[in-house]
This record gives sequence, C-alpha cells and structure tokens, in this order.
Amino acid sequence: MNPQNYPPYPEPPIAPPPPPPMKPAWNGKTNGFSIAALTLSLFGCTGLLSIVFGFIGLTQSRRNGDKRGRLFAIIALSICALWITAIATAVVVAVVRDAADGPDRDAAGAIRGERSIRLADLRPGDCAKDLEEQRGTRVDVLPCTSAHSSEVFATFELPASGDTQERAEAGCEQRFQAYAGKKRPEDAPYFLFTARLSDVTSSTTDHGVLCFAHRLSGTSTGSIRD
Repeated sequence: MNPQNYPPYPEPPIAPPPPPPMKPAWNGKTNGFSIAALTLSLFGCTGLLSIVFGFIGLTQSRRNGDKRGRLFAIIALSICALWITAIATAVVVAVVRDAADGPDRDAAGAIRGERSIRLADLRPGDCAKDLEEQRGTRVDVLPCTSAHSSEVFATFELPASGDTQERAEAGCEQRFQAYAGKKRPEDAPYFLFTARLSDVTSSTTDHGVLCFAHRLSGTSTGSIRD
C-alpha cells in the first residue's frame, strides 16, 4: 500500500487566543485617592502624601475608566509640581542672594550691612533693626550706626539645672556694666530685655541667653557704649 495515495493528515485546529481580561466596571463614583490627592495638594506641607495618592488614584482611574478621578489626579500632581518648583526656586534664590551678600561679618566680626541671621549667631555689639517685629528663630540685624531698636550687650549659657527666667535676667543685669562701661542711668531711653533661646526654639537642650538693650520708643544710631 502506497502512503502517497492517502490525503495528508489534517493539522489540529489552532486554539483561539484567550480573551483580554475584563476591566472592572466603573461604579460611577469618583476615585477616593484622586479626591484626597486634589484636596491635599492645596496645602504645601502635605505635598508628598498628595503625590502618592495622586499616582494611586491615576492608576486606579485608568483601570476602571473613571475619567473624573483621572482628571482630579492629574490636577493634583500638577499642583504638587508647582509647589515643588516654587520651593526649589525660593531655595535657589536664597542661596544665590546669600552668596552675593557674602559673609555675615567682616574680618573684625562686625555685621556687614542689613541682613537676617539666626538668634543663636548673635554676638555682643550686634544691633537689631526692629526687635518687636521679629518672629521665629531669625532676626534682622544691621550695623549700630544705622537706625535700630535694640543692641545685644551679652550672650551666655545657663546650666541646665538653673535655666530659669529669673537667673537669665540676673545674669544680664550683671553683664550690662561690663559691656557699657557704666551703670544704666535711671533716665535711660532703653530697658534691658532678656531672651532665653529655649523659649524661642522650644529646645530642651539649648540654654543660651541673649541680653538686649531695647529702646523705649523710636530708634537710635550708635551704641550704648558711646
């Protein structure tokens, strides 16, 4: 028997490919992560959390066809990008400006022009432009030959066990005459003001004290040592 007289053996049928997985049907509700991301993006301090929620909301909204959730997530991520850009720009400007201004002090240790420095960096002989307007841990200082409201006449550390306002004030009173070269006259146009860094920075380990001669009113040029 000749095998060539028979028709070829039929090839087995090719199985059709499996159908693509069905996307979960949208339930008509906007994705909760997208809503949270958009809400948090309006507040810069929660930007990181908004970015995380935004990507989660974007992924889930694409998967189930939630167009509104996708739009909210995109808007949230765009706002976060604007926050990041603004913060980065402010940091770069501050760094460039500080570099252009040069060091805070000259070779003799005197303040170079008007600038903002940390309270912890104040030294005796520094003058504050307007102490009553200062907030936070920085203060605007300038040479004492310019109009100012306050002058630093002493800085010192208190022991941790004796870091009290009473001891700080007593320490400033004791150091005034050594700085000014005379006792404070009764009709002096300034009063002594004491600031504890632990009160300003809320630090439990910083026991520094700043002693100011603060004008009763208006401003002064020159030093209380003149």
